[in-house]
Amino acid sequence: MPTKKQREANRRAFKKMNTKEKISYVFAYYKLPIFTAFAVTAFIISLIVYNVIKKDPVLYTAYANIEVSDTLNQLLTDGYIETSGKNSKRQEVLVYRDLYITDDETGADHDYAYASKMKIIGAISAKQLDVVLMNKGAYDLMSSSGFLLDLEASKEINPQFYQTMSPYFEKNNVIVSDNSVEYSLNQADTYESVTEDFSNGVNVSSFAPFRNAGFDGEVYAGIIATTKHIDEAFSFIAWLPDAEAAGTEQ
Repeated sequence: MPTKKQREANRRAFKKMNTKEKISYVFAYYKLPIFTAFAVTAFIISLIVYNVIKKDPVLYTAYANIEVSDTLNQLLTDGYIETSGKNSKRQEVLVYRDLYITDDETGADHDYAYASKMKIIGAISAKQLDVVLMNKGAYDLMSSSGFLLDLEASKEINPQFYQTMSPYFEKNNVIVSDNSVEYSLNQADTYESVTEDFSNGVNVSSFAPFRNAGFDGEVYAGIIATTKHIDEAFSFIAWLPDAEAAGTEQ
């Protein structure tokens, strides 16, 4: 640490410098604290901006094996937020688009299907997937994998949802137990499974947003069994029959 005499000498020398010399001196001797101050300031500003503009997801949805137009996607995300009375500046529906899953391991899209499956499993594990809109093939796979909620439970959880939506419930196979591990390790000659039928899908094909959207075949909605937004998931699906009309009112 410089002595008082040295500091006074430095101040006198600094006063005699021209502007360019002063800038060079300050940068040479104080660049680390200056850089640190700038870095801290930038971090604080970015944190403030992030917290001001970031939105809280009220629901995570996904489109599996169906191609959803930008217009329909906007209705199913922003439209739901707006028509359900939420704050569009602070809340949002996050969606995983263009997912494709299949059990055909020889197809040309096998790598893409594998990546989509891993994305779905990862999202489910992170509890960042609540509702899936899908075609029949994806519905069969999601159901057999045990990913979907048995909607008969809504009779107790949300009676209004059950009363309104149960006419559109669909039953599908769920693998209750199997010997897939033994079979994959060549410890069993044949694959065997025990399945049961559960009402784990809602046929939304006749609902306003999907009726004339040009989908090839039926479209189903399923709720992920481990969702942490179950009330919102029920609300979202119950909103779908009149979604298009609600969206045009805004």
